[in-house]
Amino acid sequence: METATEVNAKKKPLTRFGEFELLKAIAILGLPAVHLLEEAVEGGFADPSLMKFGTFVIGLCAFGPSVFMICMGFGIGGGRNKPDGIMRNGIQFLLIGAILNIFRWLIPGIIQSVVVDKNIWDDVEFCLESDIYYFVGLFYIFYSILLRLKIQTPGLLLTSIVTLSLNTLLTPLTSAHITNPIVAALVGNIVYVNETSCFPLLSWAVFPTVGIILGEVLKKTNEEQRENIMKRVLDISGVLFFSFIVFLWTYHIDIEKALVSPANDYITDLPNVVLLISLALFTISIAYHLCKHIGASKFMGFMLRISAFIIPFYLAQWIIIAWIFYIMEIVDVPVECYTPLWYFGCVVVVTLICIFIAIKHGMKLMKVLLKITTIKTKKKKKDKKNEKK
Repeated sequence: METATEVNAKKKPLTRFGEFELLKAIAILGLPAVHLLEEAVEGGFADPSLMKFGTFVIGLCAFGPSVFMICMGFGIGGGRNKPDGIMRNGIQFLLIGAILNIFRWLIPGIIQSVVVDKNIWDDVEFCLESDIYYFVGLFYIFYSILLRLKIQTPGLLLTSIVTLSLNTLLTPLTSAHITNPIVAALVGNIVYVNETSCFPLLSWAVFPTVGIILGEVLKKTNEEQRENIMKRVLDISGVLFFSFIVFLWTYHIDIEKALVSPANDYITDLPNVVLLISLALFTISIAYHLCKHIGASKFMGFMLRISAFIIPFYLAQWIIIAWIFYIMEIVDVPVECYTPLWYFGCVVVVTLICIFIAIKHGMKLMKVLLKITTIKTKKKKKDKKNEKK
């Protein structure tokens, strides 16, 4: 018979802030489903019957990254953040994004250009387009600059709201006047230009900023205080979200277009941000209460392992998916051949492969990746010279 101590040990959560790790893992595990459909549609391979899943996937494209970026910001918030360290992390993420693009776009693009004589400049353009790791890197650099200027978190929030408004003001100008594809790809990392501007810094900075605020608040609380805060977050975010939905329905405004900006399949406008932040906070608070019941379960342990190796999983799924569709183009697969059966089969297979890579080889891959992308400072170099002496 188990003692009270053993029972309590089994109920004890594996990590204090498991809800954030759980949501990061869920967001990352859903990426193959999103990217396999996106690439099939963009490549012209999607069967018409597959297109009925498009609305759901577009919703995931907005909701998933917003939750993930709030969770990312939470990891930063409440820590001893120094501008130099944050800056180095930013450069590191930019380098990781560049390495990913070499393997998912440039290398297969070169092979395709040799085999079927296709223009390589499209693939070069892909390598420069706004993507999540470029955004993360730019946000870290942006945050480090604000830290150097001694701007506190309330100032960071105000700044991110200003940048969101600035993005809205600039979008008509950038969309109309930036027509060169390479320039559009580069500028799209900062401000929305066209549909390839997936995560512009100016419009997306508000999401990790909200996460930083959560981190600074929650990491200073005990369990009782934290539970009270999460209950309030649940109530406020739920009421805000559903009130906004009622408002849109009453005035016959398309809810889908309000959640996902009509100018961009991701985020550019204030209504999108309000809706998605309230929905994300509602989800985080639900996840908190869920983790109180499953915090010590084997399922939670598995999700924490996935969360620990998000980078290897993310890189692996994108490289595999990109190569699948490059190969389909090279062998000249018929258009509209990608049926729902093929899609769901690919989702399962790619997800399982990436789980295996992340869990079995994630640590080795991370060591190699960090070794390549780590920026050595002068201080570190001096320390190494002193050690040798």
